[in-house]
Amino acid sequence: MATTDLVEALAARRAASGVVAGALIYSSITAALLQPKRERTAVRFDGLAAVNRPGLGGAWQRRRERAVLAAVDLALPWSAQDTGPARDVLVLPPPVATAPPAEDAPAVLAYAGNPDKRGLDLLCAAWDRARPRDGWMGIGGLSPDEGRRWLAKLGGSEPAGVRWLGAVERKRWLALVAGADVFLSAARIEDWGMAQMEALAAGTPLVCAPAPGGNAALPLARELAPGMVAPERSGDALGRALAAALALDGPERDVYAQRARALLEPYSDEAVGRLVADELLPRLLTSSE
Repeated sequence: MATTDLVEALAARRAASGVVAGALIYSSITAALLQPKRERTAVRFDGLAAVNRPGLGGAWQRRRERAVLAAVDLALPWSAQDTGPARDVLVLPPPVATAPPAEDAPAVLAYAGNPDKRGLDLLCAAWDRARPRDGWMGIGGLSPDEGRRWLAKLGGSEPAGVRWLGAVERKRWLALVAGADVFLSAARIEDWGMAQMEALAAGTPLVCAPAPGGNAALPLARELAPGMVAPERSGDALGRALAAALALDGPERDVYAQRARALLEPYSDEAVGRLVADELLPRLLTSSE
């Protein structure tokens, strides 16, 4: 990660070097790590290096991050979180998209593009404990060989009823999210939780395990259905939460969907657009004099 972050920081520095504008917004703290001070700057980010860059490979990013936050005029985290020395903060979430439900969606849908970070072993353990007699679990982001190889490294194997979806085109993924009976998450750390938020926006019941990070969906999931949030990170606990979600009847699902969509209204295109127009632009374009 140290090398990847350095390459991104150097590329962003080069890209911004010739830009003449009233203000400049960096797309991530990584992109801003090597930027010189400019007149009006902001930095947008889902999570902090202090959280998502642990160990020796994140040492210089964590150290430099505090200087970046102290220097910018406006910090734009995706969710409310500790921004340390930042002088001005505006929580600016990304808009969350939805799509009409797919008719061939699985009973349970999960994402495991980074199997360690996404807790693939825990996903499979929960599914193995709670899987219905009919139905299957689709796992996006991994090919069959990738998923099975990663499980084998941990001494495990693929449970029955799993289908590896690989890379899924964006609109197709949103349709699967909307059509699934349950969206299952076992992330070990969640910078923000886009996939979980997409499930809530679609009204799809969310089952998840506690995870550190921005994790905007976790408190919403607890508010909607505490019994569908595992109290601990174990296959048994997550399996019980999954079983509770799969047992919801039609009226219960309808009520959940209505409440979830209402909670996600602040993350619609319209709501985020109003936030940009009414809060971001006036703050960032105000003269520094």
